[in-house]
Amino acid sequence: MIERFEYSGMWWLPDKDKEQFPGTLRFDPNEGTVLDLKGSFQKIEDAYGAPDPEIILGHVSLGKSVGKNVTLYKCRRIKSNSSSLGQSASTSLFNIYDAFIGVHFKEKEDIRFRKLSIHYSYLDEWVNIHGLNIQPSLDGKEIVIKYSKPESICANIGENYKVSIDFETIDRTFSTIKKGISVKERTYITIEASEEKSYDEFFGIVHQIQKSLSLWVMEPVYPLTIKGLTESNKEKRKGEDYYPPVEIYHGLRDIPKVPERLPVPDMVFTFKNISGKFEGFLKNWFEKIDLLEPVYDMYSESLYSPFMSLENKFLNAIHALESYHRRTYCGEYLGVADYKKIRGALVAAIPDVVKGPFKDSLKSRIEFGYEVSLRSRLKEIIEAHRVVFTELIEGKKSFTNTAVDTRNYYVHRLKERKETVAVGNNLFLLTQQLRILLEICLLAELGFGPSEIKSFLPIMRKK
Repeated sequence: MIERFEYSGMWWLPDKDKEQFPGTLRFDPNEGTVLDLKGSFQKIEDAYGAPDPEIILGHVSLGKSVGKNVTLYKCRRIKSNSSSLGQSASTSLFNIYDAFIGVHFKEKEDIRFRKLSIHYSYLDEWVNIHGLNIQPSLDGKEIVIKYSKPESICANIGENYKVSIDFETIDRTFSTIKKGISVKERTYITIEASEEKSYDEFFGIVHQIQKSLSLWVMEPVYPLTIKGLTESNKEKRKGEDYYPPVEIYHGLRDIPKVPERLPVPDMVFTFKNISGKFEGFLKNWFEKIDLLEPVYDMYSESLYSPFMSLENKFLNAIHALESYHRRTYCGEYLGVADYKKIRGALVAAIPDVVKGPFKDSLKSRIEFGYEVSLRSRLKEIIEAHRVVFTELIEGKKSFTNTAVDTRNYYVHRLKERKETVAVGNNLFLLTQQLRILLEICLLAELGFGPSEIKSFLPIMRKK
């Protein structure tokens, strides 16, 4: 889990570096990042209605002689107390969306990076590669411990970006007094651009990798540690360019207390299962973003919302499958252009006695009358993955009918419930089956074959 911190320092606005105020920057995984300022950036007469500062700069103390520049980005004032004695006697409290420890960015356009390295939750277990080699002797009198940093594993995801799995020792302790040795290693996903890119563009990739990892382990995954390299704080050391790493705290708050480690057997698949196909799978994910991003998002929404009601989880799964079919299959009785030729005639054929909301409802249905029904969509998806999905259900027809009738009931809230509508435990089972069907579709899009996906089913059923 991300560690809390508290840094004291001086803070100012980029265009007013002469007006500095003391304050404390705090981070807590539950509360996020806040700046408690002993002062105000606005004069009393200007404070009312003044916009929140987009960027606040600071310099914090980390020790007796160590200090760091800090940039706070997307700052929102949540509390302020003005004093008649002036700005320095006032107080302000800001919520901070992004904190960059180790650099000053004076403008939004300056926030650019060449590389970001992210340690995600469960990444150590998913990769499951380490550089430790421990060799105890047979007689127990000798233990040889060796450590060699593992080689990076690289993958190109396009012309402008390269993604790699990197390894770093974060704690090395050797004590002759306590007679102990400790070497702790951490795994990172590193995103490197061919040239400096905007922070927002980088984070689009960070979030996509987060979503893909979530599918691979079928658990919520969070970026716990983020480091970046930027031209903005480049130094010369011994005649060579050096980029001190920038610590980044990005929109982190309300992270649930999840198990610190996830047992490898509980993961759908690990890096070991795809080590020879890692680049191909990652490319597939990114190449299909434009096509499948709404589906990725709906899947992630359900995964990251543990308190979502069962009804909403069911509707989420149905909508995701409907969206998936619309984007990957034909899904139309007629093309839009051809349908336009008959849509007007269908609307004109509505009898004059039909008025008000009823007429609006019919017109709405006619508007999208060229699209195939949900029943047809589910049938086509199940047929495409019948080798895998028939392991989960007894009858395709009854499953499809139940899913459609249940969707219609919860969307339209029919007064009379049909016998085929799922409620209670049956709704839970149906939702699980729909979720697994969606996961089967996404795994197939990544590049897994039917036999491979079939081998994942026992774990997918447990999730």
